Amino acid sequence: MISNATLLYINLLAMIMSAVGVVSYIAMTKSKSKPMLQVLFGSIFLLLNHWYCVRIVVHEVQVTEQYGLMMFFISLVLLASPALEVIECMKDKSAEGMSVAMIVGNLSCSLAWLFYGILLKDFFVYAPNIVGVATNLGKAVVKVIYGGKKDKTA
Repeated sequence: MISNATLLYINLLAMIMSAVGVVSYIAMTKSKSKPMLQVLFGSIFLLLNHWYCVRIVVHEVQVTEQYGLMMFFISLVLLASPALEVIECMKDKSAEGMSVAMIVGNLSCSLAWLFYGILLKDFFVYAPNIVGVATNLGKAVVKVIYGGKKDKTA
């Protein structure tokens, strides 16, 4: 729907990297049933949404809005979910296992998409990345406060 080659290549690369991450996680985890079910249900959701857009929604503007809304909610959940890690680290008083490289990478990615969405004036692009920036800043603060050491006095 969008003929921006750069944007298509970036998203293709992100999709490939995400797929490698999911496959790696499933390969490494002991219990494979839960992640496999999550992948299955996520795939079914995406396919049903695509079917709905192709078969039911016929106007291009409405299709774009539907995809935008779907990706907004998916991005919002994905970008907000690391907040659970922040809560756990605060409970444990330890940021052990929190990778500085991942925090910097995710923060950079969210900032880039936030600015890109603002430039496009596209709510579906910039809004979830506000949450992504806030979540990763929260992770950075927790990493600075607790470092990687577990509090032995608790």
